[in-house]
Amino acid sequence: MKQLTTPIGTAMYPKLVTPDTKFDENGVYSCKLILTKDEFETLEATINPWFEKEYERLVKESGKKKLDRSPKLPLKLNDDNEYEVFAKQVAQKTVGGKLIHFQVALFDSAGKKINNPPNIGSGSKLRLGIEPSAWFSPMMGVGYTLRLKAVQVIELKEYEGGSGGFSFDAQEGGFVSEDLGDAFENDSKDASIPF
Repeated sequence: MKQLTTPIGTAMYPKLVTPDTKFDENGVYSCKLILTKDEFETLEATINPWFEKEYERLVKESGKKKLDRSPKLPLKLNDDNEYEVFAKQVAQKTVGGKLIHFQVALFDSAGKKINNPPNIGSGSKLRLGIEPSAWFSPMMGVGYTLRLKAVQVIELKEYEGGSGGFSFDAQEGGFVSEDLGDAFENDSKDASIPF
């Protein structure tokens, strides 16, 4: 199937700049995108007829009358009753003995390529450029994945690490930490160090 562009949705746990290596040492770029029910159903109505043709093709190639269907598909109603689209792209793989690297192309809201990407976080408003690809596994059945090819950032919520976006004002008379740099800031070059 040709490449598709999703409607604008809200990103959940996007890994768009640095691939996630937790479960795959080659790394995986990914994004869960939450859509409205109407937008989700429109996207599903585009992908489902293609998937039915791919299912028939894979059944014919297998020489069987039917194949199981995978229950794990990238378009689903998630546990929070949200309409979720999941797209991913491997960061690298070996093809014909040669290691090939992949990246997800990032664009701003004006359609201009982003050369120094920010750390795009959950809550960002995005459009995904995806390419559906069908597969068959004897263990899983017939399914499809949405390959993540490009992302347009409409509204950015930058990921801030473990801080969770917290910011605190100074509180008088409380604990004040010292890092090593601050501890030696006022020492002279001649100061003796007791170790």
